[in-house]
Amino acid sequence: MFDVLAFLFEQYFSLENCPDRGTLAKQLSAAGFDEDEIGEALAWLNEFDELDNAPYALLDAREAVLPRLLHPREANRLQPEAQAFFHYLSSSGALGTGQREMLIDRLMQSNAQSIDEEAVKRVALMVLWRQGDDLANLLIEELLFAESDGQMH
Repeated sequence: MFDVLAFLFEQYFSLENCPDRGTLAKQLSAAGFDEDEIGEALAWLNEFDELDNAPYALLDAREAVLPRLLHPREANRLQPEAQAFFHYLSSSGALGTGQREMLIDRLMQSNAQSIDEEAVKRVALMVLWRQGDDLANLLIEELLFAESDGQMH
């Protein structure tokens, strides 16, 4: 599913450019993704589109960004590198508090038993992509095209 999300971002840099879900499913199938992966990704996107942003916006309204500790269920699903990257995004200010919580919520909604660093990057991209502002697009480009072996500080 995370590969489908990365493909969508690379193909449609803006949400406005995305076709309807039926057309999108055909394009994803033509690109070589299997039906299960496409179905899971489209269901995830539909759920993501229907999210109520109000609770997340309330978190962003707070002036202080509080550190985020992972719940044991979250920590058990995130690989160590994924945890490190999540904490990097959280502590660096790359994501607001609401975005950070949306990121972890969306990661926990995936069917993956073990979530790697690439999955965290891709879901962070989707969270930022949904906003559609220029600053988010710059961060998205950095996440998507940055060298993965570089240090995170």
